Amino acid sequence: MDQLKGTRILVTGGAGFIGFHLCKKISDSTRNLTIYDNLSSGKVENVKHLPNVHFVKGDILDLKKLRSQEKADLIFHLAAQVVVPYSMENPIEDFETNARGTLNVLEKARKDDARLVFASSAAVYGNPTKLPTPEDHGFNPFSCYGLSKVVGEEYCNIYSKQYGLDVTILRLANVYGPRCHGVINDFLDKISRNPEKLEIIGTGLQSRDFVHISDVVEALTLSAVSENAVGKTFNIGFGKTTKIIDLAKMILKLLNLSDKTVITTTNVSWKGDVNTIWFDMSKAKKELKWHPQVSLEDSLREMLLERKMIDVDNAR
Repeated sequence: MDQLKGTRILVTGGAGFIGFHLCKKISDSTRNLTIYDNLSSGKVENVKHLPNVHFVKGDILDLKKLRSQEKADLIFHLAAQVVVPYSMENPIEDFETNARGTLNVLEKARKDDARLVFASSAAVYGNPTKLPTPEDHGFNPFSCYGLSKVVGEEYCNIYSKQYGLDVTILRLANVYGPRCHGVINDFLDKISRNPEKLEIIGTGLQSRDFVHISDVVEALTLSAVSENAVGKTFNIGFGKTTKIIDLAKMILKLLNLSDKTVITTTNVSWKGDVNTIWFDMSKAKKELKWHPQVSLEDSLREMLLERKMIDVDNAR
């Protein structure tokens, strides 16, 4: 991306799923890219082969170390505790990482006068009363994770208004793709171990807005260079919702296992699990000029091919 040439970029959480794909795209655009990650969930193997990358093992809760990093012009803040059940069992740790950690990153941005793109979450909406859900719906978090992301967003807004920091907030739906975690990866792992049975946590009637990692990376980079993005919040999803049980059936159909694999449900979800995520994408399409390109079914085929769970002929 030509607009990022010469830009000094810091990516927190850059060794994780989203971070890896983002850094892979932007590493050719700048010779000054720093990945700052404590490797609690990320892997240094994800990024060690990337060109023009300086890796620092560090925690966003270590403000002194974070602030001591080379001056940045642009910060992508991706580092977070993202597991909803874990947030319910460990609310203090979740708060420290997602709220205090975000505050520390904002302090680094304020020190450097850097532009900041903050990865927030659909969890800030909880169980929304309007579907599809627009950005002005308001906060109604249903989990400690969602609440900590709300706090992070509010600090971003304060730093924007009071300190003049250039901040963009992206509320991400369910991001998936190569090297992902989450329900899709969970299903594929379970089927690989036992193709005769697939257990769904919950009723299977929960529905999610699945957005491919390549589309998310495009949204992140657009947010970093578009003047129209400064001071704004955008939903980043596909704009379509899919029931988890339908996702399971879609995967089984692609694997030719529809009549062979028995789907079961626990009928009990974890604390903090929401019913429906379905984004209104009008604002991002109009103001950010961003349009998701990758459909769920097409990318599922690619993931199955990558895992060698189907061959090329069956993928057609």
